[in-house]
Amino acid sequence: MPDQSYYVHLESLTDFVRELETQIHAMSRPNDFLRTLGEHPLLFGEFGEAASLADAHHAAVAEMQGLLEQVRGAITFAQDVTTTVADGYAQADQSVAGDLHQSGQQTGLLDPLFSLLGLDSSGGKNA
Repeated sequence: MPDQSYYVHLESLTDFVRELETQIHAMSRPNDFLRTLGEHPLLFGEFGEAASLADAHHAAVAEMQGLLEQVRGAITFAQDVTTTVADGYAQADQSVAGDLHQSGQQTGLLDPLFSLLGLDSSGGKNA
């Protein structure tokens, strides 16, 4: 039967979560800029198309803000999923390690390994 195991590098997942946090933070700068664009009246002049240009400008700003919020939501979702996956794998690793440690203490199977590593039977350093 072929080996169906896989390796999850938890540090890479946590690095990815940090990168997503950076991206979320970076999203605030363009959104802040867009917010300032919508606050000030546009001085296109007194001609017929000026009002429609101002309306189109405000609509474009609002649409860009909406798009940025969607991107921010997607990044936040990816961050949440990645954090959940990393936490799940970390908990599984801790559970398996605890079970192995407990089994090793009960059976003494790990005593030769502990001895080789200079540890006592509980896995702590020999005094």
